[in-house]
Amino acid sequence: MPASIEQLEAFVYTKEYGGFGPAARKLGKHRTTVSHLVNDLELDLGLSLFTRSAKSVKLTEAGISLYCYAKSVLSELNYFEQKSQALLEAQPDKLNIAVDVSLMDEQFATGLKILNQQYPSLDIDVLSGDTMSIHQWVEQGEVDIGFSLGTFEYSPQLIYSRAYQFELCCAIKAEPSQQVVEVSELELRQLRQIGFNFFNQLGLASSQSISHRQIRASNSQQIIELVKAGLGWAILPRYLCEPLFAQQQLSELWVNGMSKEHWHCDVVWKKERHQNLAMQAFTDYFCKLDDK
Repeated sequence: MPASIEQLEAFVYTKEYGGFGPAARKLGKHRTTVSHLVNDLELDLGLSLFTRSAKSVKLTEAGISLYCYAKSVLSELNYFEQKSQALLEAQPDKLNIAVDVSLMDEQFATGLKILNQQYPSLDIDVLSGDTMSIHQWVEQGEVDIGFSLGTFEYSPQLIYSRAYQFELCCAIKAEPSQQVVEVSELELRQLRQIGFNFFNQLGLASSQSISHRQIRASNSQQIIELVKAGLGWAILPRYLCEPLFAQQQLSELWVNGMSKEHWHCDVVWKKERHQNLAMQAFTDYFCKLDDK
């Protein structure tokens, strides 16, 4: 006789909560009901699943072997119920997200976690790349939605929703015992600058280029590594640099006469692509984050 869902629940809960009484409380059943369900399962299988004593129950060798299979059946049943409920409510079942490598941080992971909690049956694919790739993938329909650094150049095919902004700072390879290095703007121009290559691709290089000599890279992580290696200085998000300043891996460049600047992030999607509930939740999360 095939095992019933109730029998498998009684078996799994008894193992996980350490007895028939605790399992019964979790299942909202009487202790004798749970005990009978386990007994019936053992009779149907012809195997003993637990050794019983006056104070406890313990899995037998057979019980240990079968527990993971019983647990998998219950997990799949839970996924089945979640999926059927999502279909009933016309919830989205898949979301393809592109994220700028420069923005792959704890907040992004938290956003995906919240999205998963809201839509537990949602399949999520995450594609990472540089800033320009994010926009291209969205335009070409390879992903549903993208999260990138703001490019200050807007495509008529895309919709942009501005997310949090953050302060910029100038960073250079760490100087021994010097967390802040003061230089003049003239001295700064004589140092090699490391910047984002998408500014050059968009014809916006002059807005961020200060030095006469340049190295360009695709994302913040690449730029930070080049700066740490002593290849030049860079304009970077302060929230990325602060821990490196504290660890003396980078030093802050303080330039006389230069004012504070800020940058922002964008959530982008294709104009002809209607935002479903999952896309809306993704957008709302990032657009409500505090500025850094």
